[in-house]
Amino acid sequence: MTDHSLSPQFFKKPRFIPLRYRFIFLTTSMLALILATLALAIGFQQSMTIRRQLEARGVAIAQSLAATSLADILTYNYIALERSANQAAQDPDIIYVIFHDKENRVAGFSGRSDLQNKSLADPISRKATGATKVLIQEVETSAALEDGLDIAVAIYPPKIEERWGTVRVGLSLASLHRQIRQMQLTILAVGLVALICGIVISLWNAKRITQPLKDLVSGTQKAVAGQWDQSLPVRTGDEVQVLANDFTIMIREIISHRQQLENRLEEIQRLQRYTERVLTTMNDGLITIAMQGTLSTVNPAAHRLLADLNHPIDTGMSIHEAFKQLPDLENYVQVLLEHPKDQNPREIAMNHEAHQAFYLIGSGILKDNHGHAQEIILNLHDITELKHLEAMMRQNERLAALGTLAAGMAHEIRNPLSAIKTFVQLLPRKLNKPGFLDKFNRTVPRELRRINMLVDDLLELARAPKYEFKKECVRELIGQTFDLLGEELRTRGIQSETFFPENIPLIQIDANQLAKAFQNLILNAAQAMPDGGRLSIGARLGTDINGSCDQTADVDEWLTLIFSDTGPGINPDDVDNIFNPFYTTKDHGTGLGLAITHKVVVEHGGHIEVQSKLGQGAQFFIYLPVKPLDGEA
Repeated sequence: MTDHSLSPQFFKKPRFIPLRYRFIFLTTSMLALILATLALAIGFQQSMTIRRQLEARGVAIAQSLAATSLADILTYNYIALERSANQAAQDPDIIYVIFHDKENRVAGFSGRSDLQNKSLADPISRKATGATKVLIQEVETSAALEDGLDIAVAIYPPKIEERWGTVRVGLSLASLHRQIRQMQLTILAVGLVALICGIVISLWNAKRITQPLKDLVSGTQKAVAGQWDQSLPVRTGDEVQVLANDFTIMIREIISHRQQLENRLEEIQRLQRYTERVLTTMNDGLITIAMQGTLSTVNPAAHRLLADLNHPIDTGMSIHEAFKQLPDLENYVQVLLEHPKDQNPREIAMNHEAHQAFYLIGSGILKDNHGHAQEIILNLHDITELKHLEAMMRQNERLAALGTLAAGMAHEIRNPLSAIKTFVQLLPRKLNKPGFLDKFNRTVPRELRRINMLVDDLLELARAPKYEFKKECVRELIGQTFDLLGEELRTRGIQSETFFPENIPLIQIDANQLAKAFQNLILNAAQAMPDGGRLSIGARLGTDINGSCDQTADVDEWLTLIFSDTGPGINPDDVDNIFNPFYTTKDHGTGLGLAITHKVVVEHGGHIEVQSKLGQGAQFFIYLPVKPLDGEA
């Protein structure tokens, strides 16, 4: 099979036509077009003018005949009407004159006495006799009539609106055609003279313009051949001279730009070598992916990281082929290809037969000058060792928390046990002592109840949640909590107030469990203000909601509850520990209240934070999701 892709016929030079001939041809064509357009426009205008003059003359003749023949029409004097028609038809431009009476019969017809008292049935006659105003119609050439105009004027007697007859005048268009032909011949002659003069002027201008341009072409060819040091002495005093001067300046600028481009090329090559060196030596894996879904660049670190998972990749692979054994990474890249935008770093686990690796995946979008995505840049950072260290730290934290919990339990249980032990030791000696048994019966059961309550709180904190989520109004739940604790707040001299937006949506909560969390926060605030103060509870939403506690409210946002008191505040050293079990700054208490509150909020899919400054009170923020929890109705 012969390959014609490099055949000489594909490299034929375009046909060369000198600019002089092109200029002459274009000038002549343009001049001819202008002259033809002028000739047509003038001819059409003159034709219309002559025709209007002819029509005006015909209307004047018809109106004059109608005025002079009114008495003959009224008296049905057909002989006088025919005589008037014959006299008027002696004009060489008048083809015929016809008088019609009231009944549209012929009352007089120039040269056609045989048609007198007859009705003409041709279309032109019917339209003419039916016209109430001046009517002009064209009459085509036929065997009986030549080409002309039929002008009909209705005859009305004075002070009578009823038409009494019609006069028709047929005007010949022969004179019109003669005048138009004479005018066309005149325009043609003038046009030919103008065209010849234009061609002569074009030849002179073409020579004047093309010779300097020829010098410019020669200079350009020399520049192409590498002869940059040249100048063009053109002295035409017009744009061609400006062009030649600009050409000389352009040559000099090209020499300067060429040197700059060579310098920039050297700098780009240096930056390219630097970039390649950075990509080669960096420990993080870097992969670029074209928007078509194929890998464009894979640095050695990426090769090494994925090779450790027995999963080699290379440029040119599709993402499915490259990451088919890494579904999480493939899904991550697929989302970026469908919706290209910068994403937050994401942790991805990659399993291997012998171990599990963890990578922190960062991404960026490489865009062109128009803002269109061109490539996706992936950064793979191996955090496997960090995950191991993190696991070890969590293990140490759990052991430390377990030690704190054990110490707290030992401390809380030791006190009641010490009291019980004391009474048990004194029992043999003071059994018969008056009042001892009464004190024994009061103290031992009380301390046992204290131990039992501590165990119940620990079980509540540790047991698996058994929550029943329903759509409830948090504002009503807080109101119920205030009703329950209102007397205690008033006893302590604490003023309470709530600030809620008008429209609060229902959210999925376990009212009983969440009420315990609210009670703990309110009681903590009350205990922090023994001399009275102000407790306020507010709420806010990230978006506007229409409808108050409405079942139709569905907002993908957080409902933030804010508990504020005017107490002494929390020491900064204690803020990070207040949610730990058995951590308390009070003289009395187990330190489990806020731990249980934290657990309840977390089980609702939310989280709790605290802000406080000494002497300025404390604020607890509870964030609850507005949408239903996963898996809940």
